Amino acid sequence: MIGHDIQFHAPDTLDDALSLLAAASNAAVIGGGTMLVPDMTLARVQPDAVIDIRRLGLSGVAVQGASVVIGAATSYRELSAAVQTTPGLALLGLMASQITGGPQIRNQATIGGAACYANPSSDGPACLTVLDARFQLASTSGVREVPAQEFFVGAFRTARRKDELLVRIIIPRLPDGTRVGYDKLKICESSWPIVTASCLLIPQSARDTVCARIAIGAASPAPVVLADAALEVSAVDPVSLGQSAASLIGEEWADELAGPGYRRQVAPIIARRAIQMAMQGAIRT
Repeated sequence: MIGHDIQFHAPDTLDDALSLLAAASNAAVIGGGTMLVPDMTLARVQPDAVIDIRRLGLSGVAVQGASVVIGAATSYRELSAAVQTTPGLALLGLMASQITGGPQIRNQATIGGAACYANPSSDGPACLTVLDARFQLASTSGVREVPAQEFFVGAFRTARRKDELLVRIIIPRLPDGTRVGYDKLKICESSWPIVTASCLLIPQSARDTVCARIAIGAASPAPVVLADAALEVSAVDPVSLGQSAASLIGEEWADELAGPGYRRQVAPIIARRAIQMAMQGAIRT
């Protein structure tokens, strides 16, 4: 039960939603509500107003030129379904199929909500970062785009201002033949990940050459990325690449799932597994 009074708004247009955000002193945006509602129930957050975005048409996946555009209110289930018809979603499909909480969470939780919540232990932020995603933020002042590596600024902190609404996530389409891998460590099916790792092996114009891009999540307050290491395919070494990616972890994230030192210790292993998956799997984009 939510123990404080709130004003609930369900605007029909984006302009109305942005006006409500601009006028509010302490508003929360609700999409799937899988984190906001429990947080309000436990009084971890106490917004004066809640703005429901489900009538704004912000769900869905589409290819637009050289980009894949994902609506901020797109659920993990919708994301998984779009993999079959939309090129460039293989990595997000792998991630979405493994979201903690089972079908109920996958049906309700949204990729945009997870990005804005910015839990260091969430699956989404590192995947979006390794994909060079851009976050389109709208307000009554206009629209701006923020790259993923600038959007995630710390634990439960993003570059989104209080008067802004995340409306779209824009991902550059990967070249045909890109191989992807995703792996994570967690205690049980219902727990948050302790470490996640995402890998892209992107083919280059030179024969048998790839650029390796690896992101590690949940090990630090924001994802870390080893970007575009150009290698001959025969020289791709999962162990050394995994260690190189893990070496980028500066401040380590610690919580009730893993104390200081543990995430840093296991990160190279999880990264290695994601790289091996990309190397051994069928060609995917």
